[in-house]
Amino acid sequence: MQDNEILILEELEKNSNITQRGLSEKTGLSLGMVNRLLKKFIKKGFVKLEKLNNKSFRYILTPEGFKEKSKKTIEYMKIYYRRTLLIKQNIERTIQTYGRNRTYVLFGKDKEMKEIIEGILKELRVKYITENDVEKIESTNVVLYWNVEDREKLEGLKSEFLMDSI
Repeated sequence: MQDNEILILEELEKNSNITQRGLSEKTGLSLGMVNRLLKKFIKKGFVKLEKLNNKSFRYILTPEGFKEKSKKTIEYMKIYYRRTLLIKQNIERTIQTYGRNRTYVLFGKDKEMKEIIEGILKELRVKYITENDVEKIESTNVVLYWNVEDREKLEGLKSEFLMDSI
């Protein structure tokens, strides 16, 4: 099951009166994608379609759909937990290379990734600062980044891409 499927099932669990357009707005998926996923879920027995009138329907998450959502959510969490462990290994390798007694610079705009990396650095008791302006980063700093698009911006600086091997 993909992230999109989990998003739809979660929204249906919260609100069975939501329309396809509402699902599209809440999840950021196209109306066509929402329609395809709902048809798939109905066929698999994860969602029951209840006709309210000529123009509106209610999409009810079935016990089977709830079970599937729970199972897939756990699988999804396990995948991201393993990825977090790989990021931690990359950080530990970087610390071995450059040393523990320095302040590392976090560079990147993805808030969730930054929070994960901050948590790892705190756990490892490593000092860090956050800076998203390349001009303010000193050449002696080691920069930790997670967006591959930032590689060119950081050319000429000591930098480590934390998403290698993920």
